[in-house]
Amino acid sequence: MGNAPVILKCIRQLQEYFTGDRIFFDVAMNPEGTDFQKRVWTELTRIPYGDTISYLELARRLGDEKCIRAAGTANGKNPIPVIIPCHRVIGTSGKLVGYSGELWRKESLLRHEARYAPKKAGRLF
Repeated sequence: MGNAPVILKCIRQLQEYFTGDRIFFDVAMNPEGTDFQKRVWTELTRIPYGDTISYLELARRLGDEKCIRAAGTANGKNPIPVIIPCHRVIGTSGKLVGYSGELWRKESLLRHEARYAPKKAGRLF
């Protein structure tokens, strides 16, 4: 089983994340997707632990506000949730929208991160 070390590392890092001992993943990833999807997923990994950005901000970071829907679609096709933190993207209004794992899980992940993130001024989401 050539993937066993990567899988074990992934399991360990997810356990550390959920106990509040890890805020950054360094698991080797090569998710399958289009070039655009990969750009979106790479950008998601740049959102700091405990932070959120809007779908509009995600599109801006990709270089084109007009790609907001495509960015949202790519976000929703993320094959490695949590490790690629698609839960950190919220609606422009600040509401929780669009999570393939159901919104209650998105809220739970954001609350988890808020609990363990370095303290910052501002609201959770």
